Amino acid sequence: MRITLDELKRTSGGKSVSSFNKKFEEYLDIKPYFVDNGFYYLTRRNIYHIPAMEEQCITISNKFALIELDAAIKGFFIQLLLLSQYGNIELIKKNIIKAIRIDKKTYDKYIIELVGADLVSITTPLTLHTENILLENDFSKQKKLPTKKVNKIAEIDDNGNIIIPK
Repeated sequence: MRITLDELKRTSGGKSVSSFNKKFEEYLDIKPYFVDNGFYYLTRRNIYHIPAMEEQCITISNKFALIELDAAIKGFFIQLLLLSQYGNIELIKKNIIKAIRIDKKTYDKYIIELVGADLVSITTPLTLHTENILLENDFSKQKKLPTKKVNKIAEIDDNGNIIIPK
C-alpha cells in the first residue's frame, strides 16, 4: 500500500505515528519512494509490503474503523477478539486482566465504553458482538514474499527491449 504517515495516523486514530517505521520495520518491508509533484519538496511516501497472514490471525472489517471509539479501546477489543479465538481461556474478568496485563480500573473503563458501543455484553463469560466486524480469513489471495531476496539486473538489448533474467 502507498500511504503517508499522516494518512496512516488519520486511519488508525493515533495521535502520533512518527515512530511507526521504527516499531514495525522488523515486520514490514518498507521501501521509500518520492513523487515529483512540481513543488520544491518532493512528496515522500513509503511502500509497505505486508507479509502474508499467519495461521492464527483475525480479519477485521473496515466498518470497525467507522466506530467512534478511542484507539486504545479499539485495541482492547481486538485483544478480546484474539483471546476469544486463540486464547484458550474463559472470557471472564480475572482471566482477561491476567492475559492482557491491565489493571481493574482500566478494564472496567474499557468494558463500559465497549458496552456503550454495543460491541460487548456483560455476561459470564463476556459476550463479544462481532457481526459485520470479524470476517472469515481468506488465505487464498495471500502473496507470500520470498524468504531469499535475489537481485535481478535487467538488461537492454540492441533494439531497446528490456530483458529480465529468470
